Amino acid sequence: MIIPSIIAFAEKDYFVGRTFLYSSFAGVFVFLLISIALSNIPKTQNNFDQLVSFILSYLFLPVFMAMPMVLCFDYVSFLDGWLEMVSAFSTTGLNITPVGTSDGSAFQLWLAMVSWIGGIFFWIGAVSILLPLNISKFEIGVTDFPSGLSNEAHTSSNSVINYARQLIPIYIAITISLWLFLTLAGVPAFKAVLMSMSVISTSGFEATSYNATNIFIVEGIILLFFVFALSKSLFIRDINEIQKFRIFKDPEIRLALIIILTVTVLIFANSFIVMISENAKISIIFLFKHLWGIFFTVTSYLVTMGNESNVWFKDLHSPTAEMTVVALMGLTIIGGGVATTAGGVKLLRVYILYRNAAQEVDMMLHPNSIPSKKGKGLISDNKSNRLMAWIFFMLFMAALAFFTFTFSMLFDDIGPGLALSVSALTTTGPLFVNVGYELLINDLNQIFKFLLGVAMILGRLEILVIVALISPSVWSK
Repeated sequence: MIIPSIIAFAEKDYFVGRTFLYSSFAGVFVFLLISIALSNIPKTQNNFDQLVSFILSYLFLPVFMAMPMVLCFDYVSFLDGWLEMVSAFSTTGLNITPVGTSDGSAFQLWLAMVSWIGGIFFWIGAVSILLPLNISKFEIGVTDFPSGLSNEAHTSSNSVINYARQLIPIYIAITISLWLFLTLAGVPAFKAVLMSMSVISTSGFEATSYNATNIFIVEGIILLFFVFALSKSLFIRDINEIQKFRIFKDPEIRLALIIILTVTVLIFANSFIVMISENAKISIIFLFKHLWGIFFTVTSYLVTMGNESNVWFKDLHSPTAEMTVVALMGLTIIGGGVATTAGGVKLLRVYILYRNAAQEVDMMLHPNSIPSKKGKGLISDNKSNRLMAWIFFMLFMAALAFFTFTFSMLFDDIGPGLALSVSALTTTGPLFVNVGYELLINDLNQIFKFLLGVAMILGRLEILVIVALISPSVWSK
């Protein structure tokens, strides 16, 4: 909070600067009191304690994060501020209040910082807390490790700190690299910082809303960094050192390329046919811009960021608009790579389900055959991985059905209810606004606001918590 405080003082917004500064001091003071009170208590936590702490962080940390907003603006209630911070901390990026768009650079930076911190927070928690629970070992590629390589680190009481020391420098380096590239491309430094934090955390807080002649260069740079949300193998050093990693042999990267290219071609072909039928004027430049806009937007939705290209032409009132919206929702549900900042079901689970379906079809056609393994030690050939991928998918669909039914009662229509549910559970906040709906926070009662926050938290935790809480390994030492 000291950083946005400095920004506010530099802009001579002293009230906002003091609010951030005093909130920071209050947080440090409370933290010191709790630390002193717990200084004589042994700091050993079992798996269940760590999991509960991880869950409660998403409920209570946004309370502290919302303090400056609630204290500075009369029109932001406590629950609205909490919901805004849950949206940012879970990297959903759904704008609840107009604070981040109209009330100074300090709050714009604060939302970007919270979403950026939320990305690395989940990244560390997924590796150091969720993985040792043995919910499903494929979550971050532990089946690729030789036996005994990482087990000792998982049982260590300082595993969270150890992984934080390894992952935070990588996360910061990726963010700084993107900021430098965007700055060299001509984006103003402050705007480049906001865009970098939003892209790396896949929060989608208006990262690409930048009008310039070099928009293709800017979007091209952003597109390159989307790859870090498609596969964990790009930044987990253990896997890179053990295997001779090749990017196009990674199942998540290959599946992502197939999905992106297929959906891009289908949407482009459909729009091209519509333009021909309407006798519209078509030029090579227009077609190139349209193709690029579709390609960038499809990739953005697949990594659950949800920002559309500035050259993306989409008429919400056209006959093909509903088909495009359904395709974009499908992309967000598929999601990016496991153990990344992206949300959704995740590419690796989809790949495992596809491989399982292909094997089942082969067994139906040839009952006496032996299923072939296309490779050595494939994670998709593990029965436990296939089972957990299916369980997760069914839990995700059940949660989607529940929240769709709940939010449909709010809007009296299933369309916005489904869009809001998909946006929350896949951490793709911009989807709800981009498909033509508007969230009027003043029209929501307290119950719907809280349920929306719960949906965002469940989407960020990937509903793995439900699986973990019923897993016997969680309750053992």
